[in-house]
Amino acid sequence: MNRTKLSANVPLFYVYTILNHFILDRAIWMLFLVSKGFSLTQIALLESAYHLMNFLFEVPTGYVADRYGKRASLMVAQGVAMLSSGLLLWGGHGSIVLAGFMLGALVGTFQSGATSALIYETLKQLGREQQFKRYNSHMAAIALVALGVSGVAGGALSDVNWAWVYFGKVVLSLLSLMVVMLLSEPRSVETAAEGLTGETRYSFMKQLHTAYTFARSNRKFLALSVYGALLYAMSWSIAFYSQVVFQSLGLTNGTIGLLNGLETWVSAAVAAVAFLGERWLGKRGSLLLAGVGYIGFLALFSTASTVSLVIPAFFLMAAVISYLEPLLEAYLHELLPSSIRATMLSVFSMLISAGMMVTFTGIGVLADWTMLSTSLKIVLLMWAPVCLAVMGWALKAVRGK
Repeated sequence: MNRTKLSANVPLFYVYTILNHFILDRAIWMLFLVSKGFSLTQIALLESAYHLMNFLFEVPTGYVADRYGKRASLMVAQGVAMLSSGLLLWGGHGSIVLAGFMLGALVGTFQSGATSALIYETLKQLGREQQFKRYNSHMAAIALVALGVSGVAGGALSDVNWAWVYFGKVVLSLLSLMVVMLLSEPRSVETAAEGLTGETRYSFMKQLHTAYTFARSNRKFLALSVYGALLYAMSWSIAFYSQVVFQSLGLTNGTIGLLNGLETWVSAAVAAVAFLGERWLGKRGSLLLAGVGYIGFLALFSTASTVSLVIPAFFLMAAVISYLEPLLEAYLHELLPSSIRATMLSVFSMLISAGMMVTFTGIGVLADWTMLSTSLKIVLLMWAPVCLAVMGWALKAVRGK
């Protein structure tokens, strides 16, 4: 493939990252469901169904990306995203809202492995894969800035009319699709060496067997994936429930959107320099900082009862996770062969979804039985020891690396 054409993927992917992470309902989707009459238990069950979809379809869609191309997978994702947002825009019935959210889960599965794999394979074919950690930190920062701006915009639009939020999402998905169509599909180095093409790559069953064999034999990949999944599942759950926590403290939708916007800007700054921080802390130090830091700040968030403590804890939790995200993704890429890269990244996403089904549902169900503040404390007491144990496993796996 022409190197100049392939090099164009990098700036195009920055544009795609901005558009794809301009998620107008990111900070307020739970409030949308509440406005539709859903209880916290129903929302928890809906979110569990969402992640069950992720769990079931992550590996099949990862296989689609590995066999038929990452670009094709991203195109399908944006098409489904437009349909999902359209249902939420025009659906006044609970079943239509449910269908819209489930399609949104399918969007994530087509993107999860393909997105990162496409840019890594582009850099690898250009002989610049050693720069991925830096590029990924920058793209993570750009994504967080986009999330922050969209959080503010979404909160303001929802105060006017929820329809504007989901109409905006349809337009953004269309623009993202146009950018994806301009991308070039890189041919992975290992695939080229093996003589494999889109028509002759592994069958789905062989891909599953290859992926299983790799995960079973590579303890480092497994340890890092489980550790990341535990942290991300809890952090995403808390980020979502923070909407309800802030609302209970008397904040408006617009203010909640603004807080989420500010949080993502702080996180963006942290993510942008994560690769520099890792030069000082190292791999093990970075993993330790993320785990211990998040548990400590979550404890503060769960036990505090005033805005002056809850908001700083919310920002600090986001900062330590944002520091880890671009680094952990790079650590996983370093371990993966090209022929199963998207599939194995989808396995990682599948683990996160499994964790979300437990943490998000547990918090929601307990909150309806007691109170959200009590629920957060109970879940923290059960989750923290498990996280610390898995962190120890991950630190042992990367010892000396």
